[in-house]
Amino acid sequence: MTHSSKILVTGASSGLGRELAQQLAARGDMVLATARREDKLKSLASIETISAHVLDLTDKFAVQNFCESLTSLDGLILNAGVTFADDFVKGDYAQDYNLVQTNILANLQFIRLCLPALTVSKGRILIVASLAGLTPVPYQSVYAGTKAFMVNFGQSLREELAASGVKVSVFAPGGIETEMTDIPAMAHLKKSLTPVDTVAKAAIKTYDAMPSLRVPGFQNKIVAFAGKIMPRSFLARQARKIY
Repeated sequence: MTHSSKILVTGASSGLGRELAQQLAARGDMVLATARREDKLKSLASIETISAHVLDLTDKFAVQNFCESLTSLDGLILNAGVTFADDFVKGDYAQDYNLVQTNILANLQFIRLCLPALTVSKGRILIVASLAGLTPVPYQSVYAGTKAFMVNFGQSLREELAASGVKVSVFAPGGIETEMTDIPAMAHLKKSLTPVDTVAKAAIKTYDAMPSLRVPGFQNKIVAFAGKIMPRSFLARQARKIY
């Protein structure tokens, strides 16, 4: 594909989103980078081909106003996400709501509002899900549930939109070295986390190729395959032991 697209990346203030914005800009794409934290976006805004926009994905009216202001769009990379890594009973409903709003509902809103522009450009939608959407993950149960929704939704939507020329792909990485995983609950899994620049490169390759689903990394592929052939109850028990 040609590298002069206008691509919207959510969750671009840190981690994978930030790396995606930088790598896309480096190859010549015009990037609309959105995130909630203005201070984290400032350095991105200094890159000529990145337009930074402060946007809180829990504010549906702000998301609507932003999307309706777009006059054209070639690509949408739905990367923003949050998690809670602990016993479910230690969380609360407000936390659950925030996960569902950020990881699911905001993505649905972006797709619905950006679809007219993407239909005109015959554009692309890359949904950044997670390996946690393909296998049970105790102690991240709500997060795993939101990612499972996005995996199934994305692959279903792909078939619905095929005739329109809009391509949809789901990218499901394993653990990444980011701010989101730099928490005490994930400390014992540090060695299994993949550098963020490596995952960003794989995500961009996925965006260019647009397969139905891509799981990067050999070990992650094994886990994803196990999820297809082994009882989910067994996989859940093994994951609980690891955590």
